Amino acid sequence: MTPEQIERIVRIGNRHGIRKVKLTGGEALLRDDIVDIVERLAPLTDDLSLTTNGSRLGRLARELADAGLNRINVSLHSLRPDVHRKITGVDDLELIKYGIRAAIDAGMYPVKVNMTVLKGFNEDEIEDMIQYAGEIGAILQLIELQPMPCDGMAMESLRVKLDAIERDLQTRSIRTMRRSLHGRRQYEIPIEGGSVLIEVVRPHHNSTFCARCTRLRVTSDGKFKPCLLRDDNLVDIHDALEDSTSDEILERALNLAVSLRSPYWRGGRTDD
Repeated sequence: MTPEQIERIVRIGNRHGIRKVKLTGGEALLRDDIVDIVERLAPLTDDLSLTTNGSRLGRLARELADAGLNRINVSLHSLRPDVHRKITGVDDLELIKYGIRAAIDAGMYPVKVNMTVLKGFNEDEIEDMIQYAGEIGAILQLIELQPMPCDGMAMESLRVKLDAIERDLQTRSIRTMRRSLHGRRQYEIPIEGGSVLIEVVRPHHNSTFCARCTRLRVTSDGKFKPCLLRDDNLVDIHDALEDSTSDEILERALNLAVSLRSPYWRGGRTDD
């Protein structure tokens, strides 16, 4: 989709009270027009955020902040170069850390570090990551791997259940908050010289997480996607976007997509 089409979708969403937008991918910063997109959406939103692998963030952080990006999530799964390379296939750890620092220096808040905990790779680095996030002033998100239907068996062998880790954070926390989205808890953990905020993201078979989801996704090729884990209820808006004379069809498509939303996890089972 073009920047103009993305802006148009958000404008229509505004009419229905949508004021929070997150730009994701793939990798959003691969787009040469990402700053233009941010600049177009910023006046239409109260909260404009972006998720990235961080490899291009260092060179773009200041431009993105000046264009109106409020906050950013950066994937960083290990602080050890060899482990980072095994997980990502790329030797760019220092480049990502530089990008995180650039986002913080540019005034984005909060900057969140997303760490997907993987068995046999990085589960022994959680304490190091807590210290790192605290030192740079970022929020740490510990994410439980969510196997997808296409490769669930292979990914299941990598999943680390975060129940015990979250119980430990509860005992160490000096303050606990609950976010409205997904009912997710945020723990403030003391570290040397201060404290750090940590969130635990556990979507796996989590009916509470799912039931509290208020997100509606738009795919890069022009479809409303009511649920991240389903591909059988997408609403195609490509042709409607090509017609710039009327928003009526787009509005009907948005209403249809909202009507198709339903919890994917129901007590640990899907609603097949």
